[in-house]
Parts: sequence; C-alpha cells; structure tokens
Amino acid sequence: MFTFHPYTVIINWYHLKKKCQELLSMAVKGKEARNKILEKLLRILWVGDVKNAVSYLEGLSPAIIKNQKWLDEQINYLKRKEYSITCYAVRAGLGLRNSSNPVEKSNDILVAQRQKHNGMSWSEHGSSALAAIEMVYQNRYEDTWFRHERISFVMPKAETDTSDLCA
Repeated sequence: MFTFHPYTVIINWYHLKKKCQELLSMAVKGKEARNKILEKLLRILWVGDVKNAVSYLEGLSPAIIKNQKWLDEQINYLKRKEYSITCYAVRAGLGLRNSSNPVEKSNDILVAQRQKHNGMSWSEHGSSALAAIEMVYQNRYEDTWFRHERISFVMPKAETDTSDLCA
C-alpha cells in the first residue's frame, strides 16, 4: 500500500499456532500424540527456526501419521511462510508485540464501524483505500504523506539484553 516505505510482514504468534494446531489435527493420529508434536513444534518455531521445524515434521514416524496430505500441507505452509516467521522470543524480550490484536482493533475503529453503521456496501479496493486514508489521518501523518510521500515509524529502544534468546 505504501510502496515508498519498507516494511516486513510477520505472522503473528496466535495465527501461526492456530494454523499448526489445525493442520496437525488432521495429520496426526490421536489427541495426545498431536499435542506432544505441537508442543515441540511450537518450541522450535518460537525461536524462528523454520528449517529445524520442517526437519522435525519430516522425521515423524509414519506410524503416527493419520493423513500424509495434511502433514505435507503443514510442511509446505512453513516453507512458504518462512520469510514471515520471526524469532518471537526476541520480539517478546524487546517488548514488541507478537499478536495482531492492536491492528485488528484499529481496523475496527477506523474502518469497520464506519462501514457497518452506515448500511453501505464496500468493495475490497474501497475498503483498503479507506483504511489507508484513515490510518494516515488518525496517526497525524497527513503532512508527511501528502508533501513528502513518506511516513516515519520510530521503534522504541530496547532496554533488555536479548542476545541469548535466539541463535
């Protein structure tokens, strides 16, 4: 949307965990086995180690696999989204969010309330455009955006040492 501003898309922890739970439920025999595998997989993903997570899943015993198709889907999902899976431990240590709830609430305040309460029908393009414009005004970026075509985001300085959180 703002092509002049570099950004990184990060899958929030809640949605990554939920996707893993769903796919493993369909792939692995038994709730106990699934929960044990999920627990280990999430520990590996918490530090952003996608390659090790994929290796772990590929090394599972065929005896516990209920449906190989869904296990393959889990593996392919992790490979496709590797660029969006970060070291959540470092983010937590720095006090950064690992969830999307502030974004979702902001969307509700900026866009959804206006669209839902006026009985209007919105296209996806129109809704995205409204969200972008509302974000610019709500954050008081209109001068920077309209005059310089840029928006500055300032990250807070870390107050904790997180060097030992992720290798």
